[in-house]
Amino acid sequence: MLAPWRVCADSVVWLRSALSCLALAAVLVSCGDDPAPEATFLISQATPTSTDDYRRLAEDDPAGRDSMFEKAVEVLSADIANDPTSIDAYVKRGAVYATMYAYSGRSPDRDESFFEKAMNDFTSAIDLDPNNVEAYIGRGNAHDFRQEREKANEDYQTALELLNESIYLNSNDVEAHIRRAIVHRFTRDEAKAIQDLDAAVRLDPGNSLAYYARGAAYSATGEVEKAIEDFGMVILLDPNLAQTYNIRGSMYGRTGAHDKAIEDLNKAISLNPNLRWAYGNRGVVYAEMGEYDKAIEDFDKAIDIEPYIVGYANRGRAYRLKGEYDQAIEDLDIAINRIPDRPQSYFERGLAYSSLRDATNARADFNKALELGYDQDKVEAELKKLNGSP
Repeated sequence: MLAPWRVCADSVVWLRSALSCLALAAVLVSCGDDPAPEATFLISQATPTSTDDYRRLAEDDPAGRDSMFEKAVEVLSADIANDPTSIDAYVKRGAVYATMYAYSGRSPDRDESFFEKAMNDFTSAIDLDPNNVEAYIGRGNAHDFRQEREKANEDYQTALELLNESIYLNSNDVEAHIRRAIVHRFTRDEAKAIQDLDAAVRLDPGNSLAYYARGAAYSATGEVEKAIEDFGMVILLDPNLAQTYNIRGSMYGRTGAHDKAIEDLNKAISLNPNLRWAYGNRGVVYAEMGEYDKAIEDFDKAIDIEPYIVGYANRGRAYRLKGEYDQAIEDLDIAINRIPDRPQSYFERGLAYSSLRDATNARADFNKALELGYDQDKVEAELKKLNGSP
């Protein structure tokens, strides 16, 4: 049996930062397949410790991302040179390298040297301390970035064993329940994550991290109203977190509460003007409201901060709805070229071609969307409209 996971000095920092990737694509309409984090959770402490923490910093200051990575590697390498047994430094540097890998391009074109360095550091930490939960989770995250789900799950399962033992010894350990919930979310087991977070909330009703994590889990299961309620609790407990407003705003958008959505997204942007996801989500809401110029302006801003694929796809949709079909096709071409297996982009481009009475290209795109798993009823309805066209 594995010994209980070791509590390190930065555990609270890790816990806060780990929440940064809990809001999945189901939460943020604008994020989709972008390799960047789906959410960023502001941290009160200054010391970054995990892949999610460094991704948060990268999103807070996209222009300074590379220099931030380089400086972190320099400092942590010096720490390791001074103390080759520093487990904490290996875990942190592994997190930096894994994050550099995630930002080095799209799979399979990423810089593999960063991945190898991350693996070496996490493995060194595990060799020094086989019960280090952070190292297993970090290594699992790196495998996830490389789309190696089986290897990632092996590390996550080891982390779960350590956390199970810890909770067995102390069932009132709120932090352990939240950590285990985070790992359950990495393994796509939302039900178990919610069980742990229910326990955390019962044990500590004022814990904003537990509400945030549970809200993200509810959003992934489609329980939008429960998600909104939990994110509302986070805002009551800590009203200055831009990402919480961003996520709740996107949730309101999904329910059709557009005014509330815009209010939350405006607040998110006022708190963090570099939060591209907030602009993207607000653009989606504006498009749903029929305010296409405002939507396009928001997508422009999001892409200007940091280009991302679904930003182009959503802007293409807004251009199509506005009737600017050539512009729509141009954006959707970019989205498809970079992510050729995203069915929504083909369907949207098919609609644009159909509006231009280009039945050949429209039919090809609709069929491709269907092949990739897009809604069959919607595709067949559009194909029927093309019947009789040359």
